[in-house]
Amino acid sequence: MDTTTHATSRPRVLGWIRSAALLDGDWGTSIAYVLGISFTLAGYSSFWHLSWMLALTALVALNYITICRLHPNGGGVYSSVAHRSKNFAVVGALLLAADYVITISLSVLDAFHYFNLPHPALGAIAVILLLGGFNWIGPKHSGGLAFGISVLTLVTLVVLILVSAPTALTTTHVTPPSGGVLKNWGIFVGLILSISGIEAISNMTGLMKDPVRDSRRAILSVLAKVVIATTFLGLAMHAVPNLTHHTEDMVRFLGEHYVGQWFGWVVAVALGLLLISAGNTAINGLISVQFLMAVDGELPAPLRRLNRFGVPIIPLIIATVAPVLVLAITHDIMILAQLYAIGVVGAVLINIGSTATDASLKLSRASRLWMALSAVILLFVEISIAIEKPRAALFALVVLVTGWGARAIAHRKKEELPFKEGILARPRRKVLGEPSTSFLVALRGKSEHVLRFAIDEAKARNAMLYVLRVKEIAVDTLPETMLTVASVIDDWIEDVCEEAGVDYQIVTLASNEVGYTIAEHAALFGVQRIILGTSRR
Repeated sequence: MDTTTHATSRPRVLGWIRSAALLDGDWGTSIAYVLGISFTLAGYSSFWHLSWMLALTALVALNYITICRLHPNGGGVYSSVAHRSKNFAVVGALLLAADYVITISLSVLDAFHYFNLPHPALGAIAVILLLGGFNWIGPKHSGGLAFGISVLTLVTLVVLILVSAPTALTTTHVTPPSGGVLKNWGIFVGLILSISGIEAISNMTGLMKDPVRDSRRAILSVLAKVVIATTFLGLAMHAVPNLTHHTEDMVRFLGEHYVGQWFGWVVAVALGLLLISAGNTAINGLISVQFLMAVDGELPAPLRRLNRFGVPIIPLIIATVAPVLVLAITHDIMILAQLYAIGVVGAVLINIGSTATDASLKLSRASRLWMALSAVILLFVEISIAIEKPRAALFALVVLVTGWGARAIAHRKKEELPFKEGILARPRRKVLGEPSTSFLVALRGKSEHVLRFAIDEAKARNAMLYVLRVKEIAVDTLPETMLTVASVIDDWIEDVCEEAGVDYQIVTLASNEVGYTIAEHAALFGVQRIILGTSRR
């Protein structure tokens, strides 16, 4: 079967506010658990470790502003590193996948701790399964929903900061770190979770209206929230005398302590929804990274198969089952935090390190030096996690071995799927004369009644007919190009149009925003009429 590589439809629909809301739904959730973890590890000296962690977070965030500028069509670790080394790109993608698995487990589990419901692990498993079922019909984490949750969380945190600030700034009790350099380095490594989620912004640049401006504003706004909220709430935490426990729900406890019992529920709802939103975002991210690697031939071809709603079937199953298995094995927040860190640090390290050493990129000397410094710090962090946290090292090893084995199968067996879509413009086959106008008909599948209606309208008005077939692929981002093969439906359309004797051109493509793609091509072709069929969705 003949195959050709064509570009895909990659709509730019995200502004910086929606991008920031989606980023906050991943990166911003660190506030919910990093405070409790820090106090569990270091007690009343934890503010020092939080400050060091925030400094590294800010440095990494500034590096990602540069990465997003350099990769306006998608700067995630797999996309940005692949041109230099496929092996490193695959390792980075697998570590990112490991991060997504633990993000789903940890975020949804911590949400149930904030809700203070019995059996949080069972509740988290049930919600993850529900999210998996919800994603079967192809819903995406809409920017509007993410924005609403982000605003609710921001307002809640602002109220808590304002009420607690007088006490936090005057009576906080911060003790000097104790135990030597190695002990404090180990505590710092345990708090590295704050950089988790920053990789999400680099995957969004291909959808942004203005990637350079929008990514910069989104990163700086969420960074400001993370730094300010963590700093003030950290001081508020240190101002509580005889504080113990609350590893899983520290911010809720602070709300109850400084405002009242009722406000604890406000905090629980706001952060709980944000954490569940983060879990849903991570499910979509895990689906996307598997699908992109399968399209690129780095994972077995069956992972590209879609259900009727355009959702990759096997990646969705993996994205749902894997975090459930993790929670079935362990539901300890501290253990999950260890598993979390090794994946995200590895992915961020590979992305920043590759960018810093890429001589083909136009980077200032200062930018390269800051990136190199960040990479060195992250390298030591990753080594420390691997040495000191054997569970994390084992988890990362299992993911890498499983992924590498699947890659070997994919390389050995180049399976051809019956339907692989990209843009495929077929030439006009019959010309009756100069058309006086042009129409576009958008088809989904073999919609004979819609096509014949469009043909009748085109013939009656001497119109050129563009037949647009959009194959919806419900993943966050699509590759710039995909392998395509001729479709039997395209052949059928040709036969019908030839028989009717109408001027026509077939355009077949893949898109994750069908409505945008139809409007985009209507404008591109300058059509005067768009004909659509009905849909149950």
